[in-house]
Amino acid sequence: MKKIIAGLMFTIIWMGFVHAQFNTDSKMVGASTAMDFGFFSRTDKSTDENTKTMSFNLNPRFGYFIDNMFAAGMDMDISTSRSKFEDNDPYSYNSYTAGFFTRYYYQTAAPVVPFGEINGGLGRSVSKSTFMGETTKSKHNIIYVGAGGGAAFFVADNFALEGLLLYEFNRQKNPEGGGKHVTHGLMMQFGFTFFFNSLIQN
Repeated sequence: MKKIIAGLMFTIIWMGFVHAQFNTDSKMVGASTAMDFGFFSRTDKSTDENTKTMSFNLNPRFGYFIDNMFAAGMDMDISTSRSKFEDNDPYSYNSYTAGFFTRYYYQTAAPVVPFGEINGGLGRSVSKSTFMGETTKSKHNIIYVGAGGGAAFFVADNFALEGLLLYEFNRQKNPEGGGKHVTHGLMMQFGFTFFFNSLIQN
């Protein structure tokens, strides 16, 4: 019986520490990496060619809790990938973006805390392709928006491992030639976040 009571008291105290991290004026700093498992469908509007791309990216971010459980902040994304259009030679793709995100955490009585996220921003991409021995480069401006849901697993009072399933719409346009590319689909992100509590509220 004493062990059960002690366990309940520890859980209550621990949850108090965890949820204090989501109070107004708290801050969050983290990073994640994303993997596209080939669900994206990339379409060239001028040729209607389609391909699926394997890609990896790094996504550092900083957020501020403007209300209990609700955070807003800025993030960046650096991405690289290698793809192939049908029978053509493979091409490489690199991009960087900067934008905003908002998150709402759902209070639970467990170390796993679910959340919903919306993001969006602007960026630039550079792609390089080789066809019949000739290499060409092209640059595009990027606009993207996304929404998804995930969960934070607290392994310490102020440190959580995270997973996020995100649906993203990504539109790219060549400012010189006018060519357009649209990327959309599901992406899985994995990362971590540090929480810095500056105002503990009851």
